[in-house]
Amino acid sequence: MKRVIIPVMAAFLSMPLFANTPVSPVERAVLDIQKSVLSIREKKDLLHMREEEKLARDVYLTLYKKWKLPVFKNIAKSESWHMHMIKIVLDKYNLPDPVAETGDRVGVFKDVKLQKLYNQLVSQGERSLIDALKVGAKIEDVDIYDLQKALENTDNKDISIVYQNLEKGSRNHMRAFVGILRRYGSDYTPQFITLQEFNAILAKKHEAGMVNFANSSSNVIEGEVVKVYKLPGIVNKKINWWMIDVKTNNGIVKVAVTTDFLYKSLNIKPGDTVTVKGYSGIYSFVTCEIEDKTSGFKLQNRFKRCKIQ
Repeated sequence: MKRVIIPVMAAFLSMPLFANTPVSPVERAVLDIQKSVLSIREKKDLLHMREEEKLARDVYLTLYKKWKLPVFKNIAKSESWHMHMIKIVLDKYNLPDPVAETGDRVGVFKDVKLQKLYNQLVSQGERSLIDALKVGAKIEDVDIYDLQKALENTDNKDISIVYQNLEKGSRNHMRAFVGILRRYGSDYTPQFITLQEFNAILAKKHEAGMVNFANSSSNVIEGEVVKVYKLPGIVNKKINWWMIDVKTNNGIVKVAVTTDFLYKSLNIKPGDTVTVKGYSGIYSFVTCEIEDKTSGFKLQNRFKRCKIQ
């Protein structure tokens, strides 16, 4: 049987970018949890957070056009994913989508208060680059605060998973904006979360992976390969990742295997049975080790989060 160990350099290659289809681990976790009755408060929070994540995306897109600073463009992409995750829950519970009602136009909101806030933030952010970065920090400040309140208002596991992962993303965004502000000799003072919490966020490094994933205790998936294909990386889109969709007892799981930079082809095909050891990223299950039980093909990745003996 062929056994291959991927060099350490592979750990530095960009991870793949996935389409908005319900096959990522976090989406699968949300969809697999049984529906329950939502309270009026839970419904209001979901509708509000859908537009609040849109506000973040729209402000960052607008400020990127003004200042051309990559952080705004990059975080706007992340906010689009946040919007998508809220939309998954809205669809699951057959709730109306306020973003669809306004045609998802940049800078247009159904919520009058969010419309006013958007106008104020853009006006402030267009005054100077420092003001723009402070606007970014303020948005994440508000987002963390509101997500924490929304978490207190729900006892539904699926909604909690979404809110906790969005809050983790907002903490990372806060670190990015404040980090740049400090490099410019400026800073941000929190207006919504406590100063203690703010300092605790900045004291930690970037948070990776998923929070409160339903199957987080398991780092192994087994099943039948239903599709083999490639997707471009997020950071370096010139490098494609080999992907497989694996049919498991819990549904189809999207798995990132390795890059075509290292492997021009894989001895894995639809119908094969595979065992994959790895960890759950936000967009896919990331391979540490994979064994194709049908072809005998084996592969190992030496990522930092993989503990290869």
